[in-house]
Amino acid sequence: MNQVKEGLPFFKTPLGLALLAFLFTAVLVGFAFFQAMNITGGFCYALDDSFIMMAISRNLAMHGVWGLTSHEFSSTASSPLFTVLLALLIKVLGDHILIPLVVNIVSFYGLLSWLARRAAEWKLVAWQTWLLLMGLILLAPIPVLLFGSMEHILHLWIALICLYKIVEKEKTPTYLGLFFWGMCLGGIRYEGLFEGGLLVLYLWSQKKWVSGFVFGIATVIPAFVLGIYSMSQGWFFLPNSLLLKAFHMNVQETGNAFGFLYSLLFKAAWNPHTVAAMFILYLAKTEKSFPAGKARTWINLILVASLFHFLFGRYSHVYRYEAYLMGMTWIAFWRALCQSGNLNNFAQLDTYLKKNKEMAFLILILIASPLYRSVQSYAVGARGMVNIYEQQVQTGWFVKQFYNTKPIAAIDIGALAYYTDSPIFDLWGLGTLEIAKLKIEGKYDYAHIGEACRNANVEAVIYYGGNFNIPGWKKVASWAIQNNQVCAEDTIDFYGIDDFTAQNLHNNLRTFEPQLPKRVMVTYFDRNSKSSDQHKSSK
Repeated sequence: MNQVKEGLPFFKTPLGLALLAFLFTAVLVGFAFFQAMNITGGFCYALDDSFIMMAISRNLAMHGVWGLTSHEFSSTASSPLFTVLLALLIKVLGDHILIPLVVNIVSFYGLLSWLARRAAEWKLVAWQTWLLLMGLILLAPIPVLLFGSMEHILHLWIALICLYKIVEKEKTPTYLGLFFWGMCLGGIRYEGLFEGGLLVLYLWSQKKWVSGFVFGIATVIPAFVLGIYSMSQGWFFLPNSLLLKAFHMNVQETGNAFGFLYSLLFKAAWNPHTVAAMFILYLAKTEKSFPAGKARTWINLILVASLFHFLFGRYSHVYRYEAYLMGMTWIAFWRALCQSGNLNNFAQLDTYLKKNKEMAFLILILIASPLYRSVQSYAVGARGMVNIYEQQVQTGWFVKQFYNTKPIAAIDIGALAYYTDSPIFDLWGLGTLEIAKLKIEGKYDYAHIGEACRNANVEAVIYYGGNFNIPGWKKVASWAIQNNQVCAEDTIDFYGIDDFTAQNLHNNLRTFEPQLPKRVMVTYFDRNSKSSDQHKSSK
């Protein structure tokens, strides 16, 4: 505000710069949104997980059930805060598919405005603030997070607020403030516990024992409360999404210390941008030209949080689980660089980097290492909307029309859960405890899957391409999508578990086929031979 009083043009003020960055992203993402909607004919999220979150939130709001379906509890969500937030909005506004997108848009502008004001406190000039915001948009990357519209943007904002309030502010927040922000950090994603633990240690290093205790207790409350309730319902303490989706980190996959080490090497090979970010933070913390004090503390804390996430967290083929760390890395690094000397214009920055070639190299690595992933993620986001619409949403609409209240076994169950009231039997295990136990116990095989489906009285099975070698099961048809980017497989298969259900399924699929997008390739299988009838949807 002081800058406005001094006559600084609006678009060079923190608020103006944040608005420009927001509009820039809106144009970028909006163009891709409308391209995808031109194909799908309506709005769709680019991740099936988005529909999982919406289904759980709706069931909580409308049925009082924390579960993937309205029929029973399931420990599937790993973001208690975002689930409750969406449930409150659904309770007030009704069930609208755009609610998560609107929450993310509001969170994004709030994040930009908050960060621009912090940049003014750090004495960054307009062009430095602009690059700070643009770097965040590129490296997080914000566009792909908007395509999925889950909790990741809000997670980044909360993580930054907690870091700022505890490390940056001269006066530690009140106990009530610490409790509130601790609950937010621990509740927005379980990875918040990494940063929460480090901030507790920081407070204790400042001899603020009670403050650290209050913040620490608040941070673990969401996970603890949900975990205790989950166990009271017969489920695991941790959500199935954490137990089953940890990237090569499950006990049955690693087995021992050597297996765990191999999983880390595999993770590093597939996610070099995260390793580069940690390496840059490590070199930045030893850079003598960087200012001491708060800026260096940010770097140290983010580096250790990144290491914990690398050891115990998960990355994804869609750039989102590590988004908060990439965003925080850029902010901490760029802030320290801008505060390291007299860098009020590009000419001074150019002179500085020529004298500090190591620093120039660091910036190049930080920007270049995730650049391909960021650009790829943007393309994946736009194509992902079409993929999810053509595979998951169509499956949901099919089940709603013919099996809406009947047990269905399926995999990738987000859109199914959102669009139907079927008591879904989740063959991946996120929403079905029996399947999760089979995976953890190493019994996830055809025999046990077939027995589980029979016990659940399922009337049809929807699975990825391949052949179930289960006696009595009949493969009826398959749907194949084109240019797949986000679905696990481009082909899903439909099975009947006996002759009667197979014939009924075949008739239902034939009836539904004209409603499919014309790009979906449909194949019907002769149940008495190996021949098939393959053609595109007639729509």
